[in-house]
Amino acid sequence: MPINRKLKTVKLRKTSKFREIIMKKIKIAIWGINVVLIAVILFLVLGNGFKNNDNKNDYSTYTVQRDNTNYFNGIVQETDKKVVSDEPKSQDETLVATHVTNGQRVTKGQVLFSFYKDMSSDINSVNAEIHQAQLAIQEYNSSDKKTDDQIELSKNQEMLSEAQAKLAKLNQAQNRQVTAPIDGTYYKDDTGREFIYGAPVIQGNVNEYSLDKIKVGDDVTVVENDGTKISGNYEQKDSIPYSTHNVSYYHFRVSTEEKLPYGMHVQLKTESDGYKIPESAVWSGDTVYLLKNNKKHKRTLAMTKKGHYYYVMDGIKTGDKLVLK
Repeated sequence: MPINRKLKTVKLRKTSKFREIIMKKIKIAIWGINVVLIAVILFLVLGNGFKNNDNKNDYSTYTVQRDNTNYFNGIVQETDKKVVSDEPKSQDETLVATHVTNGQRVTKGQVLFSFYKDMSSDINSVNAEIHQAQLAIQEYNSSDKKTDDQIELSKNQEMLSEAQAKLAKLNQAQNRQVTAPIDGTYYKDDTGREFIYGAPVIQGNVNEYSLDKIKVGDDVTVVENDGTKISGNYEQKDSIPYSTHNVSYYHFRVSTEEKLPYGMHVQLKTESDGYKIPESAVWSGDTVYLLKNNKKHKRTLAMTKKGHYYYVMDGIKTGDKLVLK
């Protein structure tokens, strides 16, 4: 066989063997890719299966509603306001003493101002009448008088009584005093007008839709404008509206033991029992289970039971889902 032909035959054999090797490697690579794809598919299928199993935890739940705390606004005003005056009633009367200062707390009957008016002439005249009546009565008592003279005695006694009453009025007019008509605070404004302001109370108003949220006798938290909180009580609520436009409004009054300054604006907070939870959402003790991401989370709360419900002030919030038993 010629040399060139032999070389050609050998070359063809080598090429065929190389192709076989290449094809074998390609098949191995394809099988490897298929294995990886199968593994990915299995992972996805099994993963979804597990996920679906989680979703199968179909819990019955209760959604926590907001608590029934109510907020209103109020302003500190006087319960009553009475006019007083330090002005003399006539030209011959003089203010001799002022017993109160602006802003001072006073009690009913406390002397505020003292006046003097010279009425000595009238007082002397009445004193003479009294003396005359007293002498007549004394004379009757010191002698044996007949029954007919008792009429005269009665006249003298009546005259004495009237004269004494007249003297008391004259003395009062001569030394006139102005007293506080009510308990409260004395205040004199820039124009010179004078008042006694009654005890400070909180006045507010509420519309017809919230009228039932204010109950006379209920406690209320008063929040001052600096954030200070004090206790109060719903003292009064009008039954007749003061406005009858599109919405009716009603006045209400809150009293406090601590006296607040007139004109202060405050917020009134009616405390609720907290978030209401049904019995079926409470497990052993004071335990509930919150559902988050389809998983139960145990939580122990400070609860108060009233009837068939529990009430919680904190530890949960509006919108939380509680797992029911």
